[in-house]
Amino acid sequence: MAKRIHDLAMDILTAREPVRVWPLLMERLTADLPGDLAVLIDLDWEAGTGRALTGAPDWLHEAPLDALIHSHMRVHPLLRHYAQTADRTPLTLDDVASDDWWDSEAYWAGKEAIGIDRQIALPLRSEPGRFRGVIMSREGVGYASADLEYAALARSLLDTVDVHAAMMRTVDSDITPREMAVLVLLAEGLTARAIGSRLGIKERTVVKHKENVYRKLSANDRVTAIGKARRLGLLTEPPDSG
Repeated sequence: MAKRIHDLAMDILTAREPVRVWPLLMERLTADLPGDLAVLIDLDWEAGTGRALTGAPDWLHEAPLDALIHSHMRVHPLLRHYAQTADRTPLTLDDVASDDWWDSEAYWAGKEAIGIDRQIALPLRSEPGRFRGVIMSREGVGYASADLEYAALARSLLDTVDVHAAMMRTVDSDITPREMAVLVLLAEGLTARAIGSRLGIKERTVVKHKENVYRKLSANDRVTAIGKARRLGLLTEPPDSG
């Protein structure tokens, strides 16, 4: 399970078309979890605005997602929970919804428009008062502990992919996608041999990529390079062990 989503993240980190990053992830998440649909949402709780950035399957692009978010975001249990707390733990709708939710106008509007029933959220890093994350839905069958385990593994990788996608769009950096993939795996503590095995390249090629990363970050060792990459926003911070 973890290897599937990790391998996907590595493929994405080396992709030449960043515009395809999130559509690919949505497709993979709906297949692996599995689910009927997945939507990447970005909303500003204080402003009362939000939008769906992308989703899968393809018919979702014709659905009134933005209108649903605008009309019902403040009463949606998962969106409200994450926007009003610092919690970034994947949760299901059943974890946070009261009994009233299932009879609410918002629930039935969503069910009629896109067939939502059971949902699970994979919240990404975001500023206080905002929510950015993936909402997945499926009809009838609730999400079990194994689904939450998968969601927790996927969530941390989605953070890394989100940062990388933003970097590819906006950051003035000459770190290549392949070098970025090596940097991500260096941050995970993998050796050059292990990185080569994971990426399907030779160990000496990994060493060359690593040397290029160190040079571009003005670093002489792994710890310094990873620290600078995190300060620049190229890598996510490690999870809080406490």
